[in-house]
Amino acid sequence: MIQEAEYGGPLQVSWYNRLAARHEHAIAKLCISAGVSLSALIAYEDRVALSYLLSRVDVDRARVACIGLSGGGCRAVLLNATSPHIRAAVVVGMMTTYRHLSQQNVASHTWLLFPPELTSSGYDWPDLAGCRAPSPLLVQYLLDDQLFTPEGMEAGHGKISRYYQEAGATKSYTAQFFPGPHRFDLEMQDAAFAFLESKLAL
Repeated sequence: MIQEAEYGGPLQVSWYNRLAARHEHAIAKLCISAGVSLSALIAYEDRVALSYLLSRVDVDRARVACIGLSGGGCRAVLLNATSPHIRAAVVVGMMTTYRHLSQQNVASHTWLLFPPELTSSGYDWPDLAGCRAPSPLLVQYLLDDQLFTPEGMEAGHGKISRYYQEAGATKSYTAQFFPGPHRFDLEMQDAAFAFLESKLAL
């Protein structure tokens, strides 16, 4: 049982992350036993939230985008791939290939990154990220990210680039490489929002 002393008062991000990691395996198993993956369930829930957003009169349906860091970047990939209503997407600190991931760091990653529906069909994570080409996409890579290798990031970038080349839309995909560890700092945020403003004509 979780005691308040474990997080010392107000719920903190680090406390939530520890709690989520502790229970994610069980939730993923329950999903599989129900005939669905955790990735598919979360993507569905995000589409439900998107449907509500689109139902609001104060939302411009032609300018809806998604953006996420790390696990949020994972969700951005899933939502962008499964909803035609997303007009642009930004993925931060969540791009590699499964081959490079399996050689370096599988244990610390969320089950969301491993949808069996994807891998059983012979596709890779960058394939999912690039499948909406020519829809605008920005991926921000961290060169010293402890969760991914530089080789995996470069391989992922190469795969996504090919999707946009084949779609005749190389200007719709932007890759930004930043030195330093896993993060989404003000410089990166400014670049991400500038990308969205330019692509959505805000």
